[in-house]
Amino acid sequence: MTTHVRQLMSLGMLAMLMLTSCSSPSSETSTQSSPKASSSSNNGSAPSATSSEDSTQSSSAAAQTPQAPTSREQAEELVDQLSVEQQAASLVMAGVPATGASSTELKAMEKQGITNVFLRGRSQLSVKKTAARTAIITKSLKSNVPDDLPVWVATDQEGGFVRVLQGTGFTNLPAAAQQGQWSSGKQATNIKKVGAELAEAGINVNLAPVADVVPAKVGTSNAPIGYFGRQYGNTAGEVSQAIGTVNDALNDAGVQPVVKHFPGLGRVTKNTDTSSGVTDTEIGADATDLEPFKQAISQGNSWVMISNARYTKIDAQNEASFSKKVITGLLRQKLGYQGVVISDDLCEAKQVAQVPVGQRAVKFVAAGGTVPLCVKSSPAITMAKALAKEANEEKKFADQVREAAVLILEAKLDQAD
Repeated sequence: MTTHVRQLMSLGMLAMLMLTSCSSPSSETSTQSSPKASSSSNNGSAPSATSSEDSTQSSSAAAQTPQAPTSREQAEELVDQLSVEQQAASLVMAGVPATGASSTELKAMEKQGITNVFLRGRSQLSVKKTAARTAIITKSLKSNVPDDLPVWVATDQEGGFVRVLQGTGFTNLPAAAQQGQWSSGKQATNIKKVGAELAEAGINVNLAPVADVVPAKVGTSNAPIGYFGRQYGNTAGEVSQAIGTVNDALNDAGVQPVVKHFPGLGRVTKNTDTSSGVTDTEIGADATDLEPFKQAISQGNSWVMISNARYTKIDAQNEASFSKKVITGLLRQKLGYQGVVISDDLCEAKQVAQVPVGQRAVKFVAAGGTVPLCVKSSPAITMAKALAKEANEEKKFADQVREAAVLILEAKLDQAD
């Protein structure tokens, strides 16, 4: 429970005590009126005037008792205390080496107001040493987050080839293709252990699980997922079952799961990180590939990461990360997802290289996104500045930045409880 909520609850209790001392009947009056009330209830006659008056006073006191604000209401109040520049910076997730950020990086991010980081690359540091490095990051950026809420420290700990943290104490988790062969019980146990390791290391967001469906006929010719065995199965049903288990296990361990890469990256042949022009011509708004994402949405405990590929059946003109039809139209409106939407990397990915780096964040948020992810801190700061500039010049975009900031603080409030 946050300090802000505790203060509000304390005020509510004080208000109740004041109302009780002013309006409650004395103990003598209560004793005298009790038999009358009992008699009335037994014989079915109308209640006495004293009983009715007590009831009215009690109802009035209850009506005036302040209700604890919702996470949404608290988030809105906190966001409205931030400048546009602070709101914009709160959206960006900046990448730093998994072995630790330099003092120069930390000072620059602190100055800009960055509150979310991503541990990139590979690290052979132990859980204990990783915790020490993440503690330095958290301490440096803590002042940028209002109300003592958490700094988000994220990484990629899927398993197999995509396992950033590999030092002593971190489970040597196999690729999802192998995990998909486990029973639900074994999978839950192992992933909960992985989540506990991440939490101990100071990491509260895992950019996993992969919800992409790679059909058997596509297999390893799917460069981003199938080639590395990152899929839990070859059918939407197999993937959906695993997604449900992994999301719950990570959540139970206190780590935020993130399903990716909406609306599905299992049918393309090229990798958006290393190639441009990556296009899917099969997935549409009613494709079965969306089922694992629907499963995650129904659970209500994971975020959604957007693919950088282009989907001709949904929006032939824009990459999914810049598409209002994909993020707002399909994900938010049709599928009903209202939580945090994070991008895939928008800094090093070849797929989006033709767009100036600052505008990549602007286009993502304008399409309905929440957290633009950049795997390097310097261009991430450029993104924060671009978001603030656009918000200061365009009222509609300023409203979108504010809404994204509210979603982030609402999620941090829920995580802190």
